[in-house]
Amino acid sequence: MNKVLLESIKESDGRYLSDIELRPFAQFVASYETRFTTYAILKEKGKSLVLNSLRRLMQTSHRKVITEHGSKCQRDMTYTLQCIAQAILMDNPKGFMEEYVLWMQNITRALHKETSAIDAYRTLQQEVLATFPAEGALMINGYLDQMIQAFSDGL
Repeated sequence: MNKVLLESIKESDGRYLSDIELRPFAQFVASYETRFTTYAILKEKGKSLVLNSLRRLMQTSHRKVITEHGSKCQRDMTYTLQCIAQAILMDNPKGFMEEYVLWMQNITRALHKETSAIDAYRTLQQEVLATFPAEGALMINGYLDQMIQAFSDGL
């Protein structure tokens, strides 16, 4: 569950939450259907999103990277979508950043693959836009923007 919500519950030990403290819970509930639907579509179409992205990258200057490391790219991008799906379902962008993006940024930098990773995730964003309803695409691409930003500028 969202870390902010969990912290609110911990801090309210022995008392009821105020109306202001309850607002994030109401927002969590109100957005649940969209988050659940987005999760379900990611689960169903994640693999094809990644494969379509890699096919498009084969037509760019990253052809050699995809030829040599395509299976690793596919694995990493698929795992990224799984992590995004979980973060969306749990409404946990902070956890996604702390637990996944920082880790992925470190690996990508150590391998000096920032440019190809940025292009791969931008291509994936285009696939998401073409596949998802607007609200779901906005959620997913917001998470992908965090990754691209981390690869580009660091955190």
